Amino acid sequence: MVHDYLYLFECDYGSRVKERQFVKDILKSFDKGYATMVGAVVNNNPYCLEFSIAVNLQDDPVKFERWLRENYPEKMKRHNVFLENVLRFNVQTFIDELMVDIAFVSEGGGFLFHWPEREFLESKHPQYRAMSRDISKVFISHSSRDKELIVNPLNAYLQAQGIGTWLDSYEIDYGENIYLKVNEGIEKAKVGVFVLTDNFFDSSSGWPLTEFSTFFTELMKSNKKVLMVNAGVNPDKVHSIMKAYRYLFWNEGKGLPEIANAIKRKLGI
Repeated sequence: MVHDYLYLFECDYGSRVKERQFVKDILKSFDKGYATMVGAVVNNNPYCLEFSIAVNLQDDPVKFERWLRENYPEKMKRHNVFLENVLRFNVQTFIDELMVDIAFVSEGGGFLFHWPEREFLESKHPQYRAMSRDISKVFISHSSRDKELIVNPLNAYLQAQGIGTWLDSYEIDYGENIYLKVNEGIEKAKVGVFVLTDNFFDSSSGWPLTEFSTFFTELMKSNKKVLMVNAGVNPDKVHSIMKAYRYLFWNEGKGLPEIANAIKRKLGI
């Protein structure tokens, strides 16, 4: 008994030329009585560019899925996209490999793809390159009680100086595991800035000292740097291991330029 089995593989509109070989291999590997349709479905809406490869099978799909698993395992992911969702878009079917080469081009402007590939567009028009974002290289450890008057102004100043920071307010969303996110921030950071206040050492805060301990452990394993900012802490509260460091001073915000310059030196920028 003959059955139709439709497969839709979601692909990257902005990098479609790399999919040529996948389509060609399907055409070469399966006869037209089995793979009755091999084609591309394209949505050229510039606000929602979409591109899928469509394959319609007649008869048992087992051998097709086995072939996929052996040759293109990354394509095994099934997306809940169905034929009725794509019929209104540009559709082109392929009979041979030459048709694939003609359709899958970087330039755009054809029937199937109206817009150029991402790399092609950006090489011809650099002003269209996506805005790059710096990795958060500076981990700011603090007491939440100091966030409004000290930490937020510090973070804003460092950002204005082109220094990528990691601050829990912006990096941890509701429902996320705080412990895992903090460890992730510490692992990626090159510099740890510890804002020392009486609040920092308050036992009810908990997190700042844990962060310092974790960062110090990472320091022993890698080339991480530590900066201590004295923002009005009672010297008797400072742990002995912290006293080995030369402090920077917050000084009601007057120390911001010196703090930023120290961080830049540590980062080599």
